[in-house]
Amino acid sequence: MKIRVWFSLLVILVVGSALTVVYVKHESRVLFAELRAVQKAQDLQVIQWGRLQLQNSTLATHSNVESRARKDLKMRLPEDVELVRLQ
Repeated sequence: MKIRVWFSLLVILVVGSALTVVYVKHESRVLFAELRAVQKAQDLQVIQWGRLQLQNSTLATHSNVESRARKDLKMRLPEDVELVRLQ
């Protein structure tokens, strides 16, 4: 009788351990899939950031600012420039 109790307890522990291993393995796979998705989103954000930095540096060049000022804002260089020196 005592052997049956110990055997039953051992079987329950082995089955419980096996189910725990299956559950942990499943959770590990789910978390790994989430990690890969987050890494992919991060890579896309890094690419977008690089594009924005390139666009910003392109828009901030002197020639681009000057040409947009002439075309869009109708700005021009002054014709008569007079320098005045103060003592």
